[in-house]
Amino acid sequence: MMKCFLSLNRTVFGMLLLAQLSFAHSAGFLDIYQDARLGDPQYAAAKAEWDAAKTLLPQAIGQLLPQIALSGSRINNDITNETHSSLRGTQSTDYQFTSKNGTLNLSQALIRPQAWINFLQSRDQIRQADEQLRLAKQELILRLAQAYFDALLAEDNVALAAEQKAAISEQLKQAKRYFQAGVGTITDINEAQARYDTIVAQELAVQNNLEIKIRAIEQLVGKVYSNISPLGPRLALESPDPASVEQWLAFSLANNPQLKAREASFDVSQQEVYKNMAAHLPTLDLVASKGRSESPGFTLIDNVTSSNTVGIQLSVPIFSGGTTHARVNQASALKERARYELEATKRAILQSTRQEYLNIVNGVAQVKALEQAVKSNELALYSAKKGQEAGLRTSFDVLNTQQLLFSAKRDLAQERYRYVLSRLKLRAAAGLLDEDDVVLVQYWLVKSSE
Repeated sequence: MMKCFLSLNRTVFGMLLLAQLSFAHSAGFLDIYQDARLGDPQYAAAKAEWDAAKTLLPQAIGQLLPQIALSGSRINNDITNETHSSLRGTQSTDYQFTSKNGTLNLSQALIRPQAWINFLQSRDQIRQADEQLRLAKQELILRLAQAYFDALLAEDNVALAAEQKAAISEQLKQAKRYFQAGVGTITDINEAQARYDTIVAQELAVQNNLEIKIRAIEQLVGKVYSNISPLGPRLALESPDPASVEQWLAFSLANNPQLKAREASFDVSQQEVYKNMAAHLPTLDLVASKGRSESPGFTLIDNVTSSNTVGIQLSVPIFSGGTTHARVNQASALKERARYELEATKRAILQSTRQEYLNIVNGVAQVKALEQAVKSNELALYSAKKGQEAGLRTSFDVLNTQQLLFSAKRDLAQERYRYVLSRLKLRAAAGLLDEDDVVLVQYWLVKSSE
């Protein structure tokens, strides 16, 4: 059995689940996911569609079981009978009576190819619905993860903008002090002022973006979270296991819910062709009926008729005006469309699996490189400030070094979130993404007490 690098111990993470729920200061990924399962309209619609598909099998079975129908009538009759005679003239007679009849009919399909094919088709339709619901669950996790980490990145950008604003403000004050002391230039003040004005505008933009990202979570869940937990130090940078993209591709072909749903859809379309072709075939039914009719008639003498019938009814289609043949052609064309859609889905999944696998491999190296870049830029900023104090570096040099440091911090935060999303997307492509992964993401977040 294939080993997966995100396989989880349910007992351990069950304990982590209870631990995380005890912190109420900020909403975690698991908390929001539980709300999203109840509040996301897209997932609710998929669940309703699955419920509807579950009724297809009972409907198909019902066509193979006995059909019983009871019919009856009660009719009040008021009839006037006129006779004409040359001797007696015209004579009129009124009759009033009630006629009653009732019939109990039973039919049992013995040979109905279309009904049997419909039964087989309904099982494929349910299989398709099961995979579509599994896909909807995975998509809910991915959509929520994207919205969650977009909001975290927006929060990081706001924090970095505020930090950068404070640093530039301090640099601006220092430039003014140096100028007043006669060791600085007006150019240093103008450069710092320009950077400060720019970061003020950027701060407004990132604050607006944060509001948009928070509202994206609200769209999924139906309520606003003012505080969400950030990623913590427990996030481990791991390469895919197994470290073979071919194994991941094979596993995706065998388990991806979107691909499995397409395969079931193709089987349904194939059965639809057979079902329409079966309309050319004869049908054979067992029929039985029991009836009773009461009608006095004009003689006012009760006329009671009882009937009991049982037999075999054969129906042989001969000509339908070309309708059946046209339906077969239509179903065949739709089957070919399903075949091409299946192939397109297969290729897309292979591409997605390969892409996310490479994103993880590259993401590990990228995060480590950016972590080193942050350290190097911090050291460079320290050196630039010392150089400015010694008169070897200018204010412009310090501002540029600060800009490089904050850019590296921003890139590092973004790459960490991208790495987590790639891990989830690879799991989804392989058909493995489930609630255990939600618990794992929750484990990576910072607790309220930290």
